[in-house]
Amino acid sequence: MKQCKFALVAAICATGVLLTGCETTNSIPYKASASNVIAIQQSLQSKKVSVSDVGMAPGVDESPLCRLMGPVKVAPGKTLSQYIKDAFQEELLMAQAYDVKGAPIQGRIEELSFSSVSPAYWQITMAVQSPADKGYKVSVKYPFDTSFTAMGACKNVADAFGPAVQELLKQVVTNPQFPKLSGK
Repeated sequence: MKQCKFALVAAICATGVLLTGCETTNSIPYKASASNVIAIQQSLQSKKVSVSDVGMAPGVDESPLCRLMGPVKVAPGKTLSQYIKDAFQEELLMAQAYDVKGAPIQGRIEELSFSSVSPAYWQITMAVQSPADKGYKVSVKYPFDTSFTAMGACKNVADAFGPAVQELLKQVVTNPQFPKLSGK
């Protein structure tokens, strides 16, 4: 009888670990920022650009873990760098400044980290360059609210990634050197 109780308790504990041990979080889809679109239009005027690649610098984690819940997934089927590339393309498309034959801008994520405890934030640093210009580096520390529970905090981490990327891209497109990437 004692062995049956022990086996039952062990089974319940194992089930609990399996159900809570490795959840992933997904954020909301990226939405272009009106202020970024206007900044691109004013900066590039009639020039067209493309985004050739956004990659990770060596040592930058593409799948950061949030507490004990597992990796933060910002969009189903997309890596963090793919999300940033797609977001940059969306901003350029909305500004009518994107052309696959335009000057190719390349991005490189130099730093990508977050804190899910107070004060919660995303820290993202990206270098941009093109064949026309050696480029520059921008950085953003985007604050957001957190939660006491792991599930709530990690959901907030994923949900804050889109606005953090908007702010990062704002730093890219409002930089005085941005027009030089197009070959201006």
